Amino acid sequence: MVSALTEPLSGVLHELLTARSLRERNKELVLALVAAGNRGEVNQLTRHWAGLAGTGGRALPKELGLTAESVLADGDAVVLRATARAGRAVWSLVAELGFDSAGRVAHYHDMLVPRAAAS
Repeated sequence: MVSALTEPLSGVLHELLTARSLRERNKELVLALVAAGNRGEVNQLTRHWAGLAGTGGRALPKELGLTAESVLADGDAVVLRATARAGRAVWSLVAELGFDSAGRVAHYHDMLVPRAAAS
C-alpha cells in the first residue's frame, strides 16, 4: 500500500512550514538589524544612541556594540533581548518587532534599561 498525503493534511503541513519559515525569516531580519547597528548604521534598535557621537546628527558612538542574548518568534512578532555597550556604559534592551510581508518593520516597541557600569 502506497502512503499518500490527504488534501487536508497537505494544507495543514503547508501552513506549518510557511509559518515556521516566516518566523525564521523574521528572526534573521532582527539579527541583521543587530549586525547593521554594530556597523554603525542607525535603525530602530540603535535609535536611542543616534546623535550621541557629538555630531547632533544621526551618527552612533563608534564604540557602541549590541549583543543579541536571545531572539524569540511567535507568529509575526519577534522579541529580542540584547545587551548594548558604549564605553563603560551598559544597557539591557528588550524589543518587540513585527514585519510586513516585504520584510519591513511594521511595528516596534522597546524597553531600554541602564545597568551598572562595566569595570
